[in-house]
Amino acid sequence: MKIGIIECGTNRPEWAAYGSFGSWFPPLLAQAGVPMDYAFFHAPDGKLPDDPSVCDAWLLTGSPASTYDNAPWQRRLSAFLDQVIGRQPVIGICYGHQHLHQMLGGTVEKVPDWGVGIHHYALKQRPDWLPDTLAQESSGGFHLIALHQDQVTTLAEGSTVLAASDFCPAAVTTIGDDVLTFQPHPEMAPAFAAEVYEFERQRIGNADADRALAELDGPRNVALAARWMVAFLQSRLNRRQHHD
Repeated sequence: MKIGIIECGTNRPEWAAYGSFGSWFPPLLAQAGVPMDYAFFHAPDGKLPDDPSVCDAWLLTGSPASTYDNAPWQRRLSAFLDQVIGRQPVIGICYGHQHLHQMLGGTVEKVPDWGVGIHHYALKQRPDWLPDTLAQESSGGFHLIALHQDQVTTLAEGSTVLAASDFCPAAVTTIGDDVLTFQPHPEMAPAFAAEVYEFERQRIGNADADRALAELDGPRNVALAARWMVAFLQSRLNRRQHHD
């Protein structure tokens, strides 16, 4: 399985030691125990392939951008995804989650409060591609790092909410058969999240920043999220092979 990782933003130079937005995903997905190959593309620089078939599936990373910026690179990314969706599976994380919902008819808006710290997302629905053993492990939902002020406030048509919280009603979703999205960040290290919370402290607010920083030592269901992603990709790709 070859995954095309589309970086939707660039890390700040002072945080370069933490890696790039795309570099965090191979170690995350490796926790699912399935060998994969990766190719990396940087959307803000216009570096997208001419032919989506160079990869079996696609993953969109987070970004400091907002989907409603409607920058040229975001429009080019949507044009590329128009070629992919319905033909290959796609996963969107944070910004990627928002971009996919917006381009498919949903709405993304800035909400008054920031989602920061480790949030709990309760399981709302089991997708048909989730194996029984994984479904049992998922009964308690997900504890994952949050870092966002934008949210999907209207779902794209054909969406299903799989996990949610009171703060984030569309935390884990599918759109149709071939798109899986996560608003939280299973790939993000607590140390990096702490850097960003401190950087954004003034906008987040001292009380919420302090609470979020204190939560970062808590348990997270990172491997569980990775196994969900890989189960989704395997199911969609196996189905397409049978249809072919």
